[in-house]
Amino acid sequence: MTRELLCAPLDSRSKADDSPVTAIDEAVDAYLHAHLRPLMPAAAWLSEETKDQPDRLNARWLWLVDPIDGTRSLLAGLPEFCVSIALVDCLSGPQLAVVANPSTGDVYRAQAGSGAFDQQDRALRVRPNWQAESATFLASRSDVAKGMWRDQWPTGTLQPMGGLAWKMAQVAAGAADGHATIGPRSEWDAAGGALLVTEAGGRCSDLAGQALRYNQPTPHYQGCVVASEAAFATLLAAAQAEARRPSSTAP
Repeated sequence: MTRELLCAPLDSRSKADDSPVTAIDEAVDAYLHAHLRPLMPAAAWLSEETKDQPDRLNARWLWLVDPIDGTRSLLAGLPEFCVSIALVDCLSGPQLAVVANPSTGDVYRAQAGSGAFDQQDRALRVRPNWQAESATFLASRSDVAKGMWRDQWPTGTLQPMGGLAWKMAQVAAGAADGHATIGPRSEWDAAGGALLVTEAGGRCSDLAGQALRYNQPTPHYQGCVVASEAAFATLLAAAQAEARRPSSTAP
């Protein structure tokens, strides 16, 4: 995928949940399915662009894939989308992950217990300290457009950004302190980024503060909080407070 593609018009259609999909999403999905499945035939497959197969629930291992996380950003010509891949042990969580942004050339990878690294083999580390007045909080563009998070984040920088996996990668790389959303998120949105964050020294949870779960019958959870260890408690409390606001709605 070239930078010129970001400026080219892309055909898209709306899926049943009103989210967009392009031929690029579907082509990347087909490519990854063809090349990843043979690497571990015992692993089941769960992707945003592939029809869910219930037999995955009996599998110990699972490929969790979002062919293009941030399709709206792709359509808008914004370099805030990525390919997100995770190999998940359904008993213990993600074991391998790759999050790659073809528009910037950034490729982040992680292995459970072995750290997270960028395309130049530099270790990823979350920000070590937390200072609210100088912190950077990543929020979805739709949240910012609705005026969300401003009451919870009166100081520091509120930065709109697309793509959950891409935002998680930025937290893992120390480019931001954290991200939170109160709306529903899918397992394929977060699995790759979650391993990057935890291997870089950060934390991830749902809106209730519970660890993210994988290979559920309905592969979604409510909300997502991603932060450095130092910032996590503050961001979780802020997300829970935002969710209680009468005007807050799921993006």
